[in-house]
Parts: sequence; structure tokens; C-alpha cells
Amino acid sequence: MEAFDCLQEAIYLVSPSDSVVLDCNLAACHELKRQRADLVGHSLYALREDEYDSAHWQALMDSVRQQPALTQNSWYLRENDQAYPTEEILKMVDWNGQESLLISVRDITPRAAASANMGNRESLLAFVLNEATDGMWEWDVKRDQVFYSMPLKRMLGYGPYEIEHNLFTWKDSIHPEDSARVMQELDAYLHGRHDRYDLEYRLGKRAGGYVWIHDRGHVSERDASGKAQRVVGMVRNIHSRKLMEEQLIRMATRDELTGLLNRRSGYVAFDQQLQLALREQQALSIALFDLDAFKMINDTYGHQVGDRALSMAAGLMSSRIRRSDILMRWGGEEFLLVMPDTDHQGARGLAEEIRSTLQETPFRTAGCDLRLTLSAGLASFPQDGKSTSQLVHYADNALYAAKEKGRNRVEG
Repeated sequence: MEAFDCLQEAIYLVSPSDSVVLDCNLAACHELKRQRADLVGHSLYALREDEYDSAHWQALMDSVRQQPALTQNSWYLRENDQAYPTEEILKMVDWNGQESLLISVRDITPRAAASANMGNRESLLAFVLNEATDGMWEWDVKRDQVFYSMPLKRMLGYGPYEIEHNLFTWKDSIHPEDSARVMQELDAYLHGRHDRYDLEYRLGKRAGGYVWIHDRGHVSERDASGKAQRVVGMVRNIHSRKLMEEQLIRMATRDELTGLLNRRSGYVAFDQQLQLALREQQALSIALFDLDAFKMINDTYGHQVGDRALSMAAGLMSSRIRRSDILMRWGGEEFLLVMPDTDHQGARGLAEEIRSTLQETPFRTAGCDLRLTLSAGLASFPQDGKSTSQLVHYADNALYAAKEKGRNRVEG
């Protein structure tokens, strides 16, 4: 909830099945002049001037699922039933394991008023290009000249005359991880293979770092052969929303205490790796770890110390595994390690390294050094099982055997 409330734009989490508001941030409450309790649990359409139609709603949800983000205009109602124009961005996200609709709502009253008061096309164009909230651009393809509006320059931290007006200025500013995708989509649109140019990606800022943007473009002029001559576009700053989405994803997939994958998301990755091993006929092994005598630490030193011990153990395990391995918190003081392309011997070697490293690393608390140990049970594909449940069952039995034989050992 803190991630929501730090944002200035109104944010709503909505059930895609029936349009009921699941949660909202403080900005939404302030915008509508209502309490959160008056919004959560009610249909989104109780807050809007639009009339609810279930068929239209489901068609809208299908459209949202087919694209990264959908932008539309709507009218929202404040407490006194005063309607005001908004621009909404709708996107499907995973919220606590459930598909949810994330809606970012911006009040565009000033923009709508300015457009309504514009008397002719030239003045409207001048306003849009120079005063649009986030930014506009226009590309003269033949001359390779690009016009950037002042709001777009300000968004990237540039002054009026600090940025060169050519395609390479923009191309070189795209984040390396996004560049190939953006250029492929632009080329596909210009040559008619795609019917639209509508992307989210990161652009470099003058002072360093990147800002997430939503970039939409349209070919406004073609020559006799159909080749694009002029392209115009609008850019919207979506950095806050992207950061919030990333935090929501982390909250949904990561264990809050250790930062490792939680059991649900880790199990999905486990199953994907096992399917790959089945398809490619590769080895795969798992290790189920359990911290020994952990209840004693909690009972003697308290749960805060116990939490520190879990975090320390998780960090140590993470430092010893390979990039291809998957480590998750299985529950309580148990951890599951998935080791792709690893046979039984290789898995035993890595598990023994983790066990001995933990034993040799002191855990300081209350003025004394404690020695943490763990027991581990191993299982390998295909000899010990050919499904996730079979492998976990085998590893769990091996872990039980390690406990029975005195703890601080690897079995299986």
C-alpha cells in the first residue's frame, strides 16, 4: 500500500471479472474527495459517468489482455457528482497470485479546456506540440530530422538547445536491453508489417539513468510508393507506474524476509526447468535444506534473531550457487535449491559446499557467536522421480534421514 500512496496519480486495482475496486491509493481518494472505504468494494462504474454493461466490460478486458497497456478517456465523478475528464492507462498485473486490472487515472481538465478553447487547427497544433504534458515528436524521414517538443526535452533533462535533432540522438538514448525490440517494432510499422507503433521502453536522461516512457507513433505522410515520409508521435512518462509494477511483482514473487523467490513463484520456475530437462533429456537435481535446531534459536534469542539467522543463511546460500540455479524459500526454515543440468554427484558437491560454508561462518548475536548448521536431502531426475512432486517427495525423505542420522549432513 505504501507503494501506491507515494504516487501522485490516482491508482486503482480492479477485479477484471466484475469491475469491483480491490484497492486504491490516497491520490484516488483525494481526487474523488471520498474515503477509501467508499471506493474499495464498489464497482468502478459507481465512480464514473459511464453506464455499466457487462458485455462491454468483458470486451474491454479482452482488449487489455492483448496489449502491454491500453489508453482511453473517461469521465469520473467526485463526491458531489461533478464529472471531470480523465485519461486512463489500463494494464493487467499479477496481484497476490490473482490476475488484476491496474488503472492509472490522470485528470486532464486543463488539457480538455485548452483544446476546447482553441479556435483553429494551427493554434491547436502549436499547443499540442509545445505544451503537451509529457512530450511530442515529429520525424522527417527523408531529411532525418526529428523535432522534440519542450516538455519531452524537459522530461529527459535537456535545455531548449542541448539536444541534436536527428534520429541517432533518440536511437542512442534507448536502453540497451530495449533497443533491438524498439527498432524492430519501428521498422515493422514503417514497412506495413504491423498496423501500429505503440511501445513502452526506457530512454536515457541527460544527467544519467533512464526514464520509462509510453511511445505512440503514426505515419502522417507517405510518398507515391507508400514509403513513410513523416512520422509523428506522443510520449508519456510512465516511470512511476513502472516502478510500482516492479514492486508489485517483487511483492508477489519474492519472500519478504529473505528476498528469495517464494514457494509459489519458485515452484513455477522449478516446473519450467524440469520440463526443459524432460524435453532435452538433461540431468536436473534438487536439494531440500533445513536449518538445524532453528526452534531453539527462536525460543532462546527471540524471533527477530531468528529472522536474522534466516536472512544470513539465505544470503550465504545465494553466494554459493550458480547463475543457472534457482533458490527459493520453501517455508519456515526450509529452502529448496533447483540445479538444472546437474547430476547427482554435482548436486552433492554443491550441497556439501553450502553445508560446510554455513557451519564455518559464525552468526553473531547477543555478544556471542552461534554456529548454524543445516541438513539436506537430495533428489535427481530421472532416477529419483520424473515430476516435481516425485522429486520433492524423494528429497523430503532424504532430508528426514539426514535429521535422523544426527543433522548437519547431506543425504540422498
